[in-house]
Amino acid sequence: MVTYSLVKTAADDHGELQLAHEARWLRELAEVRELEGQVPRLLEEGVDPDGRRYLVVTVAQGTGETRAFTPGHERFLASLGKARFRSTDFEVSGCCEELHGALRRLDGHVSRKALAALEAAYHDCETALLYWTGPYVLSQGDFAPWNIRTLGPQLFVYDWGNARSEASPLDDVLHYVMIQRALHGRAVTQEFLHSAMKRAHDFALLAYPEWTWRPRVIGALTLVYLLGALLHHALSNGPRLDRKDPLVRCYWNLIQQRSAWMPGNLRPQGERD
Repeated sequence: MVTYSLVKTAADDHGELQLAHEARWLRELAEVRELEGQVPRLLEEGVDPDGRRYLVVTVAQGTGETRAFTPGHERFLASLGKARFRSTDFEVSGCCEELHGALRRLDGHVSRKALAALEAAYHDCETALLYWTGPYVLSQGDFAPWNIRTLGPQLFVYDWGNARSEASPLDDVLHYVMIQRALHGRAVTQEFLHSAMKRAHDFALLAYPEWTWRPRVIGALTLVYLLGALLHHALSNGPRLDRKDPLVRCYWNLIQQRSAWMPGNLRPQGERD
């Protein structure tokens, strides 16, 4: 493996925050033995003569991108999830708190009707997961082919500026499978969405066998991913909800059509899974 260094410099205030966030996570990930050689090492950080934050990180030159979700991707995400996780109920998880906070920040920047539709989807997440306790884990935040290089049986994953703790354990899998199609404006049919959900379900059974992964839970966590990704994208671009944006258009439609693809109904069961 050949390793190079890369200088990353913030271009604006948002970039400053992202680099500070990335530096914090790289320092923490450096202590995770299972991820050694698979994430950048932070070599240096500081402020340049123009007053902008910079980072110097390692970059491994692997064999390039792969569009497929492979056993190597599964192993990496399983190790990442176990690096920091919390078993809890959705309504007290950081995942739920982040969605709620994103909706508050979007208030006043979108129409009342659009905000009400997003809030309804958020409440459906709460309702469907009301009696389920599961793992909430560390997420890379943009787990996509353009942020990953293949190093034999391992991956090298960079760009940790969007990493977050207590995310849904399915977020990174669903993002990897769906974001490529969504950003290119290709239709995400119900058939494709169900195949993505099956991939996420298989991963959950492999990585977190101690928990229950009923179809209702997988469907609810898929809605959690779609809503979270849409809100993050909207807040990073304005904030605004641009229906011409391919990701917004794709995820908005899936959220609005959730009654057609979510397994079971949204009313909570009377006992815990």
